Amino acid sequence: MKLGILGTGMIVQEFLPWLVEQGPFTVQAVCSTEHSAPLAQELCRQYGVPQHTTNYLELLQWVDVVYIAVPNMQHTRFVRVALEAGRHVIVEKPMTPTAAQTEELVALARRKNVFLFEAVTTQYLENYGKIRELLPRVGTVKLVQCNFSQYSSRYDAFCAGQVAPSFDPACAGGALMDLGVYNISYIVGLFGEPNQVHYTANMERNIDTSGILTMDYSGFKAVSIAAKDCGAPARYVIQGTKGYILQKSTANRCGGVTFHPNEGKEEHYNLNGGRPRQAAEFEVFARAMETGDQELCTRMQDTSIAVSRVLTVARRTAGVRFPGDR
Repeated sequence: MKLGILGTGMIVQEFLPWLVEQGPFTVQAVCSTEHSAPLAQELCRQYGVPQHTTNYLELLQWVDVVYIAVPNMQHTRFVRVALEAGRHVIVEKPMTPTAAQTEELVALARRKNVFLFEAVTTQYLENYGKIRELLPRVGTVKLVQCNFSQYSSRYDAFCAGQVAPSFDPACAGGALMDLGVYNISYIVGLFGEPNQVHYTANMERNIDTSGILTMDYSGFKAVSIAAKDCGAPARYVIQGTKGYILQKSTANRCGGVTFHPNEGKEEHYNLNGGRPRQAAEFEVFARAMETGDQELCTRMQDTSIAVSRVLTVARRTAGVRFPGDR
């Protein structure tokens, strides 16, 4: 299938070399803004992508699938146009800024009988599958802890008055939407939607630069820490009555896994291999589209909806407001 890419940001530059050389799609075109056209043209030249355009509707005429990698606030409208045109869509996380918009797009994709996937690498990495396999062995889960904290290269500029999209409430930015979404996807993908959510954030100029999210499940509690104004080692722990699972990498990369049983020797696993972190998800998406695996797509859409609901409720408890919030 022919794939078109909307956007030229860091995430695109990270996976494009692998996708062109080894990926399951034929990369047909890159679509950019006029401002980013020189970069897009250089990416096409460097990696042998046949076509470049600044016209999104033109891109959709050339491809079967579109990958959307633009600022968060623009996701909804570009996804909607692609779905209405009958194209399959892969959209960067978070799928949309609000739960209502995510539910709307999922409903539209199902009516159009096309595939819509949220590109959250965590859900598709082999190590995440291993965690799911190990989970029964920890016994009754009691506590889950996730910390994704990276001092942003744009934070100093933000403090000086320059506002990048990742720190702009008008662009659906903030620590929760940029980094915390990975933690939430990690937790919800394993345990489903929580009963209650509360987010306490460090707010600067109406955006959360860091914060702590608590999620209440029947019988256990989960905590997600995400920060763009300070850094700390990544730490993911699932604690149970018979042992615990530990990861020391951020959820988007989902690195090596260690299982520490209360009795017996610890066990180490690292199944991701040396491929780009996006490789597994692209392969799953392509296989689902080629085989018509709507069951998988529906299951992942349900997870995206649950994550979006958590994000929306969490923002409201902290007073983070985006344009279009009801």
